[in-house]
Amino acid sequence: MKYTTIESDSLDATKYKLLVSALGFESRSTAVSEKLAHKTENRIALGFDHNLTCSYSRNLSWFKENDFQVISEISAEKFSGVFEHEVGKFLNERSEQDATVKIAIDISCFDRRRMAEILQFLLSNKSPNIEIDFWYCIGKFQPPQNELSRNEVAGPIHKKYTGRFTEPGKPLALVAGLGYEPGRVMGAAEYLQASTVVAFLPQSPISEYFEVVKTSNKTMLEEIEQRRTLDYDVTDPGRLIATLDSIIRGLNDKHNIILLPGGPKIFALCALIAGTLNRQVGVWRVSSCASLNPNDVESSGVFLGLRLSSHTDD
Repeated sequence: MKYTTIESDSLDATKYKLLVSALGFESRSTAVSEKLAHKTENRIALGFDHNLTCSYSRNLSWFKENDFQVISEISAEKFSGVFEHEVGKFLNERSEQDATVKIAIDISCFDRRRMAEILQFLLSNKSPNIEIDFWYCIGKFQPPQNELSRNEVAGPIHKKYTGRFTEPGKPLALVAGLGYEPGRVMGAAEYLQASTVVAFLPQSPISEYFEVVKTSNKTMLEEIEQRRTLDYDVTDPGRLIATLDSIIRGLNDKHNIILLPGGPKIFALCALIAGTLNRQVGVWRVSSCASLNPNDVESSGVFLGLRLSSHTDD
């Protein structure tokens, strides 16, 4: 498997055989598709069975008007089967016709569990010469919602990312992406009894995010060593994967490791890929059972991408 950052100019230059987008409630749900739909042969929009509010109706109409195959109101339990059926059928038809099958996946509005299921299926598929471009639209800046809730759910994002802890007696290292949620990572570290925490702070072209994330995580950042805090460039996911891989290799001899993908969804994608490259590592989620009110996120107009390729001559 090869991975590389895609320059945003490629969004206007690359033609795809298949585009898969999320039909969600955020305004940015169509932002990537608006760039790609006219030059993509096959288009699929996959929906959710909850939060059919905010910009959902507008998004549904847009996808239908632009000739997407729309499959709406898919439950979390059924998503994997739907994705595997639709994309698997496409790959079976195309793999014998094309030297390289180019697929675009817009992750902007897929949740982390669905991202894990998408990645697992595409990486396990036996079709040769697949090139997958994951695109992400950064949301227009909004201050965090002022709703606090305690961590109530902790566990693997997906069964494939539980982690293979062959030496359970080793101390645990938590490698976490930081987001808006105050106390989320500290609470996870206490719950998991982590002896070491490495925190990743997102540096984004939308500069307002950085200070807000630092403020939300002020207490934790003061408690961990400075050398355990790393800034990363949201627009360079290829480099982020390499950094995560390096951190994992450095910690692996003396620790069991869990990745906690908070912050932008591009960090979650990179954590899942790093977890795929290092199967001994767990990729977990920590969340509250209390759901926040749906928040309509608009497009910032900033796009970034990551390309995965698996060629038969590798």
